[in-house]
Amino acid sequence: MTALLFLLLAQSPMDVGMKALDANQWAEAEQAFEKAVTAEPSDYAAHFHLALARTFLNKDEPAMAGFRKTLELKPGLYEAQINLGLLYHRYRKFPEAIEQLKGAAAQKPDDVRTLFHLGDAYRETKQFAAAEPIFRRLLEIDPKLEAVHQGLAQALAANGKLDEAVPHFEKSNSWLELAQAYEDAGQWEKAIPIYERVTPDLAILTRLAGAYLRQKQFDKAEGVVTQALKLAPNDYDLRLTYGRLLRDKRQFQPAATQFAAAVNLKPQETAALNELAGMLISLEDYDRALLALDRLKALNAEIPGHLFFRALIHDKRHQADHRLSPKPAIEAYRAFLAAAEGKYPDEEFKARQRARILEKEAARR
Repeated sequence: MTALLFLLLAQSPMDVGMKALDANQWAEAEQAFEKAVTAEPSDYAAHFHLALARTFLNKDEPAMAGFRKTLELKPGLYEAQINLGLLYHRYRKFPEAIEQLKGAAAQKPDDVRTLFHLGDAYRETKQFAAAEPIFRRLLEIDPKLEAVHQGLAQALAANGKLDEAVPHFEKSNSWLELAQAYEDAGQWEKAIPIYERVTPDLAILTRLAGAYLRQKQFDKAEGVVTQALKLAPNDYDLRLTYGRLLRDKRQFQPAATQFAAAVNLKPQETAALNELAGMLISLEDYDRALLALDRLKALNAEIPGHLFFRALIHDKRHQADHRLSPKPAIEAYRAFLAAAEGKYPDEEFKARQRARILEKEAARR
């Protein structure tokens, strides 16, 4: 037997595994550490290195089990805690990540990777008060870390400290997040300039339109919505928004056109159909309005307001042509009153009055 062969045979599985790790030979390392674990089941180092090799092989579930076993055999082992915590964080198991990363941070309180993932896990679990000091500590260590500025800004904004968050959003170039934070705080006038200066895509145009509408800048909103519709002509929500914008500007016919387009895009959705019925009634296009109301009924989306609309249509038709029977209007008013149950006092008063008048008229026929 040669000296080299003897040397190889004399090597322990741990030695072989460590050399394979150093050579980035992950599969060979895994095999060696498996043998080491089989030979010494209570050897925490064997379990740790087996788990480590498996992380490099993207065998994350077995790796996590291996790190847990390591910590069972050697509680508080920093290397196992940080690796297990990072894996938990990757799989969005944030409470489990916090438990491990807190332990690791207690041993190495200035380790940037540990602190960042711990702060981020707190932020993800909405523990903003716990996340804030961790991000602040990270910025003391390195004030140039953009991701930390972003995390601190998010935590501060979510905790109601928007003024403190603003410079950190700016330092991380998180302009859209800052605009969203302004929106969440109802500060639309501050969100608008940010949206106006970024490259306009469909998402930005949609946000900007919403901000303009909040500020009652209807002409600007209309310009943005029409621009967005050129990018996405089949966007249901944009059609619905445009229709409502035109409705509020009392441009009923164009509004009805947009609502009808939205209905065609999503025939089963009731929002545009409801808006369309209202517009058609305003336009005295009663035949199409009744079709819209019938469609809402067929979708099991009929509400008392629709019954009132239906009554108004039959009443208007009767007033325009007294040769038509008042009975359809009477029946619709009565159906509305039965469904309203006192929730619509103004409309119910009108319905009672008109129903009585029409009933007297019907009795004279």
